[in-house]
Amino acid sequence: MKKFKFDKQLWMKIHVYLSIFFFPAAFIYVLTGALYIFEVRENADATIHTITLDSLPEKGQEQEFILNLLAKHNLKIPSDTQVRMMKGMPTMGNIKYSASIAKDRDGTNILRTTDRGLYGILLLMHKAKGKFYFDIIAVTFSISMIIFYLSGLIMTSFCKKRRKSALWTFVAGLGITALAVYLSI
Repeated sequence: MKKFKFDKQLWMKIHVYLSIFFFPAAFIYVLTGALYIFEVRENADATIHTITLDSLPEKGQEQEFILNLLAKHNLKIPSDTQVRMMKGMPTMGNIKYSASIAKDRDGTNILRTTDRGLYGILLLMHKAKGKFYFDIIAVTFSISMIIFYLSGLIMTSFCKKRRKSALWTFVAGLGITALAVYLSI
């Protein structure tokens, strides 16, 4: 009976090319994830304008109401003027530039325009707030992470000469991760 053997060269190519292809996505996730932990949010580099409202638009008149206010105050019109309800309030635009009716911290009704920079856009992509195109990259990147680890283990033949230390390293990583999760609850 022939012994099954993994083709290390094939797995090395898979590992290398997937790594190169997904490096931009990995960089986005690493950068935005780390900065988000330090509370750098999507509006960190945004230009925001607010207009206090005397009244709210009538149902069905939200688009006209917002567009008139933007024109009256010489503010940019969003590229997508279709009105969507977000948290019960009308909004239009996209993750780069949007105009929305909201309540200010003190409960005052306002029209807010938000023009985000690159970091804000990337953070919202990280949080799957953009269109589905980037979500496809995100899901395939997640799948490729499993392939990265599998191919790395195959390339090293599961650490033949250092299996015991590799196993202890895995157990330590598992234990520390589990402890961090437990202590975070």
